[in-house]
Order: sequence, then structure tokens, then C-alpha cells
Amino acid sequence: MFNDEFDFDYLFDKYQHWSTYTPEKEGVLIVYASMYGNTETVAQSLAGKLAERGIQDVAVYDVSNTHFSTLIAETFQYSHIVFSSVTYNLGIYSLMHNLLIDMKVLNVQNRICDIIENGSWTPKADSLIHQFLDEEMKQMSILDTEMTVVSTLQNSKE
Repeated sequence: MFNDEFDFDYLFDKYQHWSTYTPEKEGVLIVYASMYGNTETVAQSLAGKLAERGIQDVAVYDVSNTHFSTLIAETFQYSHIVFSSVTYNLGIYSLMHNLLIDMKVLNVQNRICDIIENGSWTPKADSLIHQFLDEEMKQMSILDTEMTVVSTLQNSKE
């Protein structure tokens, strides 16, 4: 049934990571929910800044256009996750909220997280995602770097 080319070490390594909820690699996964493209611009800009600072493994996904199975697979791989979401009707954009629920159901844990919110009138995504990670998930470290974008990213001279 098995030939000499079967890689047991690979299987054991995957099992060890998955069974202990240990990230498979050091890197940053950026998942974003954008309605008009502005939150996407923020996510792509962040990915570029991380690359400029030498972070070699950065992945960026739009929760609106990426199948949840891909998103979940990536959350199991990466050590750091940035959630960048627009506020929608004073809540988390539904597709970002769905990702969080899928992560909870599959018990994703032991990750370092950060949150970027976007909203024109009353941005709330940061506090709601933070609350979800704190109350609904296990062992998620949330960085204390609040970032709110009001509609669109502005050029800065700094």
C-alpha cells in the first residue's frame, strides 16, 4: 500500500501542528472585508509595509471573494492574523463575521491578532471583533494597536 516515497515525517509534522493548534509558519495573514475598495487598499498597503520591513511570508485575502475553506486553511498556517473590516450597520461585515464563526467552530487558537476597522460614521468593527476574539475564542493574543480608517486611507507626510 505504501511505497518508499511516502513522507511520514510530513504527516507527523502536520498532525503535531494541527492537534496542538500551533501555527505551521511564522508570517502574517491579512483578511479583509471591503465594500467599496477602501478597506482593500488598507490591507494591501499594510502587506506592502510588512514586506518593506522584511516580513517574507504575508498573505492577503478578501473574505468576499475567497472560499471559506481557503481562509480556514490559511488561519491554521499563519502565526499572525490581521482582521481588516468595514463596519456595516453598526456590526461586523457579515462575511468577516462568518469567518470568525468558522474559526470558532474549528477551534483556531494560539494566534497573535490585530484589527483594523473602517467606517464613515460610527466605526465599530474593532471593538466587536476584539470582543468576539476575547469571549468566543481561545488563546488569541490581540495587539493593542487600534487603527481606524474613516472611509479611505489618507496620504501622510510622516
